Amino acid sequence: MPLITSANYPAIRAAIDTSLDVVALPDATIALDIYAGAAMRDVLARDPLALSRTGDDLARVTAAAVYFAASRLILALPQIRRENYPEQEYVRQEVDIWAHAAELRSLAEAEISLVLDLGDATADRPTMFVAGHGRRGASR
Repeated sequence: MPLITSANYPAIRAAIDTSLDVVALPDATIALDIYAGAAMRDVLARDPLALSRTGDDLARVTAAAVYFAASRLILALPQIRRENYPEQEYVRQEVDIWAHAAELRSLAEAEISLVLDLGDATADRPTMFVAGHGRRGASR
């Protein structure tokens, strides 16, 4: 089963901007391989076992896929800062989309790191290789 389905599309929109709706960001756009598919590949590159996760770990890798998809989509969305209507004007604060995309990727990485946590006992132990002394293979 894929990590991102149409059930996740509202979460992807909300991760970008809570005011986004299906008109501003259609399901068909989110479903494109360059967004949803690439987000799943981002997760699988970091956690090859992501599709077999269950419980909280599945929720975390799914959230990571949502954040990765959102980080890709935010760069493609038009940024509307000002709207004028008769008798009303709406001005929106400018958003640094590159910083927001980086923040979304950081959230995705944090979710994945919680799944892949090796624990304190092994994380603090350095990996070392040394040459062993002995006579194996030497002629006598």
